[in-house]
Amino acid sequence: YFDELPVHSVRVSALAMDAFEVTKGLWDDVAMWAAAHGYDIDPTSAQGKGPTHPAVDVSWYEAVKWANARSEREGLKPCYTVGWRVYRTGQSPDVSCNWDTSGYRLPTETEWEKAARGGVEGRRFPWSDADTIQHARANYYSRGDQSYDTSPTREYHPDVDNHPTPYTSPAGSFAPNGYGLYDMAGNAWEWCWDWYDEAVYASSVESDPRGPASGTYRVLRGGAWDNFGDHCRVAHRYVFWPDRGIYHLGFRLVRSVP
Repeated sequence: YFDELPVHSVRVSALAMDAFEVTKGLWDDVAMWAAAHGYDIDPTSAQGKGPTHPAVDVSWYEAVKWANARSEREGLKPCYTVGWRVYRTGQSPDVSCNWDTSGYRLPTETEWEKAARGGVEGRRFPWSDADTIQHARANYYSRGDQSYDTSPTREYHPDVDNHPTPYTSPAGSFAPNGYGLYDMAGNAWEWCWDWYDEAVYASSVESDPRGPASGTYRVLRGGAWDNFGDHCRVAHRYVFWPDRGIYHLGFRLVRSVP
């Protein structure tokens, strides 16, 4: 699509990424700790089909505060601050990230795409042996008008389309990519750090781009259980308001590696 162009290469520094999308069980554990340690995170604000399913309906602000809480709970230095103070409350547009700390943070969209590609180049999806998508590989909504959607089953994934929604699948239900990361295509959209700019690639820096300084929307990546195969491509960019959550939107975290 137009906002995926021009095709270009960048250098990405080393990082460690959660193998799975943050599950509802992990969300609950950290959120309860956070509520008792000065955070305004509501432990019941995230939704999820079960403790092993991704936590969804999480706003960008909740995700970054939760990342700080996870860092503090594990004795790591939090990444996010507002006015040089650890970000724990409110919805501040002035959130800053200290990229050199040891704590958890959202990936930039460049880091996310690097991770999703699993160490290979030029592939449409996170797997390296095909440029097609099927329900055997991901939880998404299959339809027959995309040539690379070759799934023998159509519409919602038949293994998880039990009511009520969301029709998420348990974390790790499908094979990992070359970096050992699960569900980089489908299941739940994932928040990234970056503000969205449709033309950002035209002026992208060569190393560790971190997006515009401001904007209206934050970037999402990866597609979800109710999205088509084209949304699950590793290059696909999507957006949402940072102060809102929705039933198919979750996240996973990374840590910088010295």
